[in-house]
Amino acid sequence: MQKTLIEDKVIKEVLAILTDEYIDAIARSIADLSAKEGNTDTVLRLKRLLKENEDAKENLIKAIETGKAVDVITAQIEKRQKERADFEAQLAQEKMIQPILTYDEVRFFFEKFRGGDANDITYRMALVDTFINRIDVFEGEDPQLEIWCTAIKQKIICSLAKLTRSSKEHLVCPTGFEPATLRVGV
Repeated sequence: MQKTLIEDKVIKEVLAILTDEYIDAIARSIADLSAKEGNTDTVLRLKRLLKENEDAKENLIKAIETGKAVDVITAQIEKRQKERADFEAQLAQEKMIQPILTYDEVRFFFEKFRGGDANDITYRMALVDTFINRIDVFEGEDPQLEIWCTAIKQKIICSLAKLTRSSKEHLVCPTGFEPATLRVGV
């Protein structure tokens, strides 16, 4: 079976699954995972230190209000404010290392895949890289194609029996790109 016929079928099937429901499911899954992974031990520790810092500063302000050693307490408040600024800078830096993606950001990204040019090799490769985990081709009397989607556990099974000549046979892979390999099952 010709490689281009299979590639065309894969692209057609991927474009067919890009429904609002599928994009919504992927966006929710990725946003949830991002939020979960974004709360690293360092982020959680810095958030705890910020909370402790704020509590200590409030206690010092209460001490000033009751008339206790104003000079000493004022110095302590300034120290706490400097600590807070340091913690906030560290937290911002940590969040830049592991950004948390929102549902709207992820959905916007995936929405961009709809309406692309299916004849553009770069677009086709981006579709495969983004939405496909694995492709299995089963040859025999009833050849089939199994497309394993990423992000959500979904598999597309389609027959290859009625495939005809590809309109993309003239396409050549651009320089710097390696063509995707297919796993062939028997």
